[in-house]
Amino acid sequence: MEDGLVSRPRSIAELSEIANEFQWNPVIQFKFWVNAAETIYREAINYEREGNYAQAYVFYLRHSILVLDRLSKHPDAKTPEAKAAKRPLLKRMPAVLKDLERLKPVIEASYKEWLKTRAAQKKAGQSQKQLSDYETRAANDPALSWNTTSRARVLDAKEHQDVALKLAKQEIRRRHDVRRAVGGPGLTDENERSRRSAGVWDSWDVPANAYASDDAVPLDDQEMRRYMEETRQMAMHGSDSRTADERVARRPDRHLSNPRPPQSQTYHYPTLQKSTPVDYEPTVHADRLRESMIAPPPRPSKEILPPSPPPYRVVSPAPALPQKAAPPRYGSRTPEPAPQLPPKVAAVSPKKERTVFQPAAYLENGEPLRTVFLPANLRRTFLEIAADNTRRGLEMCGILCGTPVSNALFISCLLIPEQRCTSDTCETENESSMLEFCIERDLLVLGWIHTHPTQTCFMSSRDLHTQAGYQVMMPEALAIVCAPRHVPSHGIFRLTNPPGLPHILECTQTATFHQHSIDSIYTDAENPPGHVIEHRDMDFTVQDLRPKR
Repeated sequence: MEDGLVSRPRSIAELSEIANEFQWNPVIQFKFWVNAAETIYREAINYEREGNYAQAYVFYLRHSILVLDRLSKHPDAKTPEAKAAKRPLLKRMPAVLKDLERLKPVIEASYKEWLKTRAAQKKAGQSQKQLSDYETRAANDPALSWNTTSRARVLDAKEHQDVALKLAKQEIRRRHDVRRAVGGPGLTDENERSRRSAGVWDSWDVPANAYASDDAVPLDDQEMRRYMEETRQMAMHGSDSRTADERVARRPDRHLSNPRPPQSQTYHYPTLQKSTPVDYEPTVHADRLRESMIAPPPRPSKEILPPSPPPYRVVSPAPALPQKAAPPRYGSRTPEPAPQLPPKVAAVSPKKERTVFQPAAYLENGEPLRTVFLPANLRRTFLEIAADNTRRGLEMCGILCGTPVSNALFISCLLIPEQRCTSDTCETENESSMLEFCIERDLLVLGWIHTHPTQTCFMSSRDLHTQAGYQVMMPEALAIVCAPRHVPSHGIFRLTNPPGLPHILECTQTATFHQHSIDSIYTDAENPPGHVIEHRDMDFTVQDLRPKR
């Protein structure tokens, strides 16, 4: 392999190949794949938020492939319930495909910049340059490797827990303020898209016209597959010069009614979504994204000057506008505030560092796992809520929701869903309400917690299949088992991969309890040696979605 090659950003063709690499198995219930599609979409949004456009591209494309290709091949795809569950995904697709086209030139620019730098190194006789520690990390971590000019300060989350919690609190507070600014406790999927298209998000300071305006017009399956193939070919080979707008405009005119899917459908499971660093300068990525997509913007006016005064001496009490400049004092036609512009340019410096937490552990196949911070008091709170069920010998479950920050995950909400409980099982119901809650609060589903009121602390065969549904698209998803009447009284687990996850995904047995033919299906996830860290100073909320009695 060529020296330094491992540290380069990936090309569009390589990212497209990565997007296609996921475990598709039609044996898994359709509802879990709908959940996975929503998870991938939320992952893409979070990566775009943090400025990691390569990862955002991968997840937008993977979402498109799953929705437009794989879901149509599922044996249950033609059922009324499946069609209703898929409808909002199809409605979103034109906008998602435009997101792909919007991100492509940014990624290509980064790749070309690397090629240019590499050529200069070779010319200067630096081809044998040894990779730095940062470049070695970046070669194996998608949070770092997407852009060689956007360096990050890499920290061990376990050794810098106070820093991690501080960043998480800042980001969660920022998102809360954004939600309040745009109105209401949260955003629906449609609201979020409209807010993005209106340029409201402070971390998405991109041109309003860069987003889709017709995502409310769905396409039929056949047309969407053709549309997807055109987009995929364009992404990999640049063979289609038409824009998404042009392709949509050339399709036959159709008048479709777009009723909102019934809220009673149970095929919307909680989303499993991924990472948002807070210590990055939004204007850095936004300005670079803007320069890659559209003509240079007009000369900055007063709306971008007030937020952060530059470190230059300001003579007047308020920034003067260029057109209202005072008579020249130095024989120059340049207005007094002109020196304020360089800081804006300097802020775009590619040397600006972000804070990124390194992986806490690795799967058996070598895939990195982000650190998951778990409030130490959450388990006790859950057991208090489940106490009545425990006394009656009934299981109970809760959903662990949280926020990605700087390549780490922070559980901040215990969600109690509607559920049907027995002595051996607990099945969630009305999953659409859970999905709506997570979307409104901008939360990811990071795992689940449940009780074994009469059994010991272990993962039953039923638990393993449930965990597979969470972990198939969220490798960090965890399962907490509470056995209050036994020792040990609790455990934090994940499926091994391999062999556990692929084995469970292939299992076709339907009995509540059944044997599996392999060992080492699951393992401890608590650190050490796992990726989950319990911290006693973490705050969290409780949301009970069960009907009032």
